[in-house]
Amino acid sequence: MKKVFQAILTGLLAVSCLGFGSEATMPQAQAQSFVHPGLLHTESDFTRMKTKVAANAQPWKAGWDRLVANPRSSLGWTPRPTATVIRGGTGQNYAQFYPDVHAAYQSALRWKVSGDVAYANKSIDIMNQWSAVLTSIGGNADRFLAAGIYGYQFANAAEIMRTYSGWAPADFARFQNMMLTVFYPMNHDFLVNHNGAVISNYWANWDLCNMASVLAIGVLCDRRDLYNEAITYFKTGGGNGSILKAVPFLHEAMLGQWQESGRDQGHSTMGIGLMSAFCEMAWNQGDDMYGYSDKRFLAGAEYVAKYNLGNDVPFTAYSWQSGQNGAWNTQTVISDAGRGNERPIWEMVYNHYVNRLGLVVPYVTAFATQVRPEGGGGDYGTTSGGFDQLGFGTLTFTREPITTVANGTYRIVAKHSGKVLDVASGSTANGAKIIQWTSTGGTNQQWKVTNIGGGQYSIIGVASGKSLDVNSAGLADGSSLAIWTYSGANNQRFTFTSTGGGYYRITPLHSGKCLDVQGNSTANGANVYQWSYLGGNNQQWSLVPVAAAASAPNS
Repeated sequence: MKKVFQAILTGLLAVSCLGFGSEATMPQAQAQSFVHPGLLHTESDFTRMKTKVAANAQPWKAGWDRLVANPRSSLGWTPRPTATVIRGGTGQNYAQFYPDVHAAYQSALRWKVSGDVAYANKSIDIMNQWSAVLTSIGGNADRFLAAGIYGYQFANAAEIMRTYSGWAPADFARFQNMMLTVFYPMNHDFLVNHNGAVISNYWANWDLCNMASVLAIGVLCDRRDLYNEAITYFKTGGGNGSILKAVPFLHEAMLGQWQESGRDQGHSTMGIGLMSAFCEMAWNQGDDMYGYSDKRFLAGAEYVAKYNLGNDVPFTAYSWQSGQNGAWNTQTVISDAGRGNERPIWEMVYNHYVNRLGLVVPYVTAFATQVRPEGGGGDYGTTSGGFDQLGFGTLTFTREPITTVANGTYRIVAKHSGKVLDVASGSTANGAKIIQWTSTGGTNQQWKVTNIGGGQYSIIGVASGKSLDVNSAGLADGSSLAIWTYSGANNQRFTFTSTGGGYYRITPLHSGKCLDVQGNSTANGANVYQWSYLGGNNQQWSLVPVAAAASAPNS
């Protein structure tokens, strides 16, 4: 009943909160469902964090220790909500807001990794108190920074907590309403009007934080129109946060000059953090902005990392217009102000390009190594700049290095039994059950494994032409495996992680669990489903190539 009520409230918000007509809004709000949780972290990510910390595995444990040591992750944290948050100008009070945003996020992380519901309750208490009273964000132009930075951060805390049964549907809906009526209108207005200035007046960070907020609110509130607005702006927006403006010049060897590099290095690194957050959130919804325009963001990240590690980089004179009248300005040299600035941003970039994709990115790698283990809000300064990023990337983003499997047709053999992955009764129907069975050479025991990018693979049955699939995209231990028409959804995408000796853990992307033979059974017909990885032999598989000429009819 709670889920039904929540869905109804969310649907109502989608068509009414911003005063749009239902004819224009309803189809967009209902089209193409989002992955939840699906902003900076997915359920698969939380499974990995929890498993690694429980095993005291490094560097995850070191990242966890930094989280636990942060004062904002304490159960004793007391929020200080107010009706109006002011950043810039007279009456500033935003310093009482951003620590609460980080406390809500950090408590949410502690709940997901430890399972301690006291932290879940602390997180939702903070968010409930703010959503009950916050009605506006004011100040000078800096108010748009507040709406952007804290908008995307607060949405991330809520996206984590939406899976907690203790968050009352009415309270969650009220939080969504706050995001749609307080934050989003300011984010949208800035991207459209840029506070009345010429469009190039504001540095990349101003666009980027507002783009990130629009995207995050879109996912949190199941608003595909908002999400698409952010993605479109990333690709073609006229302001300096769009990808072609944020990295205006490409130099040799994957180096892309960052838009703020002639300004100072603190804001340059801030921009890398904001764009990587945008790309990570989009990636978790199936959109590869990390790779857009031939990995242009990576070129920018390598440029900023290289210079801030003490190396020389090329610089092309950069000119832009400012103010309301469009006066021209030019920077002729890169700025060394703030050079060497450290922020908790590099693990996100490193783990995507290196551990997800297997690329060589020397300067990002060196900076990630230097900052590891990353802390979070308040660990890099006690003023607002120390809270520009949510942080804790060593805990949240560290992944095992990519394992490469050659494209081909294989029998997939369970280590404990020597039996193979089999479609029961040789069926080719959607929903046909996956079991283990003695190898017969039948095509219902043969699987075409294909690298589809990003370290992910499709696994297609030779007999059926259909995909290995986790039924209904289930997240729970015991969710069954079947075949289904291939759609490319995350429950039909898999990664292979070497466990040694030619064996692999096979992981459905959507859940982070693994293919498991139920009960460690060695019998023909034993069910194959997904389960949390425990390292058992019934969770490890070898890939035995099938010669094309050896294929036999279904058994």
